[in-house]
Amino acid sequence: MNLRAALVCATAALLIAGCSGQRVADETKIADDVTRAVYNNDYAGTVKNFDDTLKGQVTRGQVGVISDKLHALGDYQGLTEVKSEPDYRRYTFEAKLTNGTAMVRMRVHADGSIAAYRVDVPAATGLPTPASAASAKPK
Repeated sequence: MNLRAALVCATAALLIAGCSGQRVADETKIADDVTRAVYNNDYAGTVKNFDDTLKGQVTRGQVGVISDKLHALGDYQGLTEVKSEPDYRRYTFEAKLTNGTAMVRMRVHADGSIAAYRVDVPAATGLPTPASAASAKPK
């Protein structure tokens, strides 16, 4: 009887581990899809999984500025998860590009829609930030 109980517990543990691994893979795929869309300056692809509130906050111009900054770092090569807070559904990834990295932060709702998404590109790209571009005086 003890062997049977141990097998049931081991099977349950494997199922739980398998489910949690799938969750991480899903969040990584979602973040990768959005990041690829941003890199490709694809507004529709970028906001496809955003919730309505977030969709209303993102403009085509913002996607273009971030796309330019990512392109300044080279070819997009994918994401690696660096931090996970599953209780809060917050995830942090490192986006790898041929000449550098960018940090991608994402928060998702229980239904899988994206509640928050941010790409932090190193300032060394030499391109203006959206705020500085908007406040720059014309010459």
